[in-house]
Amino acid sequence: MSTYERPNPSAATGSTAVTKFCLVRHGTTDWNQQGRIQGCTDTVLNEQGRAEISRLAAELADEGWELVVTSSLQRAEESGEIIGRILKIPVFSYQDLRERSFGPLEGLHFTEIKAQYPAGSDQPGLPGLESKPEIEARALMTMTSLASVFAHRRVIIVSHGGFLRAFFRVGLSLERSAPANAERVVVAWDGTWHLL
Repeated sequence: MSTYERPNPSAATGSTAVTKFCLVRHGTTDWNQQGRIQGCTDTVLNEQGRAEISRLAAELADEGWELVVTSSLQRAEESGEIIGRILKIPVFSYQDLRERSFGPLEGLHFTEIKAQYPAGSDQPGLPGLESKPEIEARALMTMTSLASVFAHRRVIIVSHGGFLRAFFRVGLSLERSAPANAERVVVAWDGTWHLL
């Protein structure tokens, strides 16, 4: 955990019953650029990723966000640290925000996966593979827990493409591609999830 200056008390902080989340995918890594699946492999940001996240943080600066919660994987933690430093807000790490585990698919290029595992992440019986129902259940439980812990706050979440896509499916009934690196999507919780 890292802590920066406390938010200005005059900033908008939970004046309504809605809890808002800015969902951010971590910045670019070398494996992103190479088209390799990362999963829980603990890759790090590259310089492009750091620059992307710095630009995003500058865009978020005047929106009243109060804290950052990141996945425990390095690429998300560093992204969150950059945001927290620029916005001067606290940063926390939460393991359940980590990416979906892809077992033996991790480290492979998408073309290699297609050749070796035609069903991709739907391939049955792969050791260490977190199934779609499993990642969806974890994503919904994690986000609902965070909505309870940080009720009526404005929270930046830094996570991963697979985790966020699973949350969109199960929390918002939304089938969409994973956000781009350093892309944000804002959602709200008032007893049910809403895309803003």
